[in-house]
Amino acid sequence: MQNKPAHIILDTNLWISFLIRKDYSALSSLLFSGRVKLMFSTELLSEFIEVTQRQKFEKYFSKKDITALTEVIDSYAEFIAVTTIINICRDKKDNFLLSLAVDGNADYLITGDADLLELNPQGKTRIITISNFFKEFITS
Repeated sequence: MQNKPAHIILDTNLWISFLIRKDYSALSSLLFSGRVKLMFSTELLSEFIEVTQRQKFEKYFSKKDITALTEVIDSYAEFIAVTTIINICRDKKDNFLLSLAVDGNADYLITGDADLLELNPQGKTRIITISNFFKEFITS
């Protein structure tokens, strides 16, 4: 019997890190393996696009890099229509990720944001860093 893929959400800060480092091989390997299913919403995609347009990032990655990563997202992400409203995060701008986690039935919300990390867990969703995710998930 095949295990179901883990439903994961990656916060925008991680997508930006992938772009800056130009290394998403570990994530790509997981996506290609079918062990994870990437969850996205229009709000998360909008935030990603808005952040990538900030002038301070121009020296770190090009529009070509953004397009390549957006194609990965388009290929592997399941877009969730978010209807749940959650308002518990200290940084109100991050509440949409918690709503996505609920409506997408996410197993993991992966982030580097302390405001979100302190809310771990939320329902069935574990809120953890990328390094802890890889430690836990690769060894399972």
